[in-house]
Amino acid sequence: MPSANPIYDAMSAAPLRISENAAVMGWPTEAGGALVELRAGTNGWTCLADDPGTPTHDPMCLDANWLELIHALMEGRDPVYTGVGFGYMLRGGSAASNTDPTVMQPAPGEDWLIDGPHVMIVAPWDLDPAVYSTDHHSGGPYIMYEGTPYEHLMVPVVVMPSD
Repeated sequence: MPSANPIYDAMSAAPLRISENAAVMGWPTEAGGALVELRAGTNGWTCLADDPGTPTHDPMCLDANWLELIHALMEGRDPVYTGVGFGYMLRGGSAASNTDPTVMQPAPGEDWLIDGPHVMIVAPWDLDPAVYSTDHHSGGPYIMYEGTPYEHLMVPVVVMPSD
């Protein structure tokens, strides 16, 4: 359950040494809107409070390259990375699809994909599905949104009972 304090909620996604000096943003209140600054930061990290459009509690803390993926997705463009990017979602999260980042609701008859606590890695090169699975139930690192400009490596830090 999200905290009543969105700053505390956002900070809960990463270790305190990352989140205590991170910028904190909230999600747009209108479709097509921009992220809303809740607190300025000083360490190059940005934490986002829970996304009210998903069924799970899913705050995240992101470095600049990972934040680029979020901005690119929101703006409908390809991300441009300057290096490897890293993100924390230590409270877990959910997605409507493991293959299409533009899907906002699961297909009829499908369920939300629920992820336990994890870290995420983006890279300026394609990830190799021969090395990493694309199955989110694999119990290990897997590629999410494989073959899209938004592909990234999901690394579970706790194996969920259903895995």
